[in-house]
Amino acid sequence: MTTLHVDPEAIKPLLRDLGQGPTRGRSLTREEARQALDAILDGRATPAQAGAFLLLQRYKGETPDELLGFVDAVRGRASTRPLRPQVDGLLDIGSPYDGRLRSIVISPAASIVAAACGAPVLMHGERDVPPKHGLTVGDVLDALGAPTGLPPDAVERSIEELGIGYLRQERFAPDLASIRWLREEIALRSPLNMVEKIYDPANAPYHLVGLTHVPYLEKLGGALAGMGFRKTAVVQGLEGNEDLPTNRAARAIEFTTTNEGEAVKREYRLNAADFGLTAATADDLAIGADDAGRPTAERSARLSVEALRGEASPAGRDLVLFNAGFRVYLAGRADDIGSGIARAREAVESGAAFEVLERWRGFA
Repeated sequence: MTTLHVDPEAIKPLLRDLGQGPTRGRSLTREEARQALDAILDGRATPAQAGAFLLLQRYKGETPDELLGFVDAVRGRASTRPLRPQVDGLLDIGSPYDGRLRSIVISPAASIVAAACGAPVLMHGERDVPPKHGLTVGDVLDALGAPTGLPPDAVERSIEELGIGYLRQERFAPDLASIRWLREEIALRSPLNMVEKIYDPANAPYHLVGLTHVPYLEKLGGALAGMGFRKTAVVQGLEGNEDLPTNRAARAIEFTTTNEGEAVKREYRLNAADFGLTAATADDLAIGADDAGRPTAERSARLSVEALRGEASPAGRDLVLFNAGFRVYLAGRADDIGSGIARAREAVESGAAFEVLERWRGFA
């Protein structure tokens, strides 16, 4: 965090406007939202003001313009320019940074398979993010031996050479990473939990975002259109994450941005049974934990390796194929989800998917 002199007046007028209640309060403009988060990130707002601001936003509910302003603040303070890998049709994975506590993490394996199918993927995250402090894609990638601490320019090369990369928030948005203490203090999710899913470190045209709360969708659609994403799929996957279950249908909503800048919405259900895939049991989906009950990456990493080698059980195999196939479709590498699943299966059976992991392990 860039520390400047504390200025108690920096966001006090905005707090007054936000805190007037449901009938008299008002939402912020995009520029006001950017200024408010800037003041929090550089330390001009007092800790009490910063916490009050985030909680007021949580209870009021952010507007699309406010979300865009928050993204502007984070991107404007990035430690580097946005990544610009020379690839066609990059897919950004908006996995919740605070992870999960109950469900196995499929996203790394599915993204590796998608990369083997020619769909370049960027994953991003950070360690030990509140309020959940759950198991993240980065934790599983660490367990797989993939590099998770590379600087942005190396991540850019990784995407270009291997079709996949992982970027830590600390490397791209260190000011946001530095206020983890504040997020810990307020003990609840805030707009920042959504902002880090959509701040788009590499200007990707395609996005996959995991979301829990249905009422948030309309706000998110407006923000996505404002950011100019070509196509985004928002899914209610395992534990509100981006991973699709195979034992039930999952809600998915696609937002496609028109040339006029409007977000066109299409809603559907994703059901693995429609594609002849094996349903996972509750035991198949269990996250795995240590003796103290804390979630660990071991089980997710083991399933990932087994699936990439073509050695997983039918349920484990199809969890990865279903999620990989959806990524291949979303990134425009298949005309429909069924074709994406078929391509994913070919990548696993040919050994191409495991080869991507092996090459990524040795990337420097």
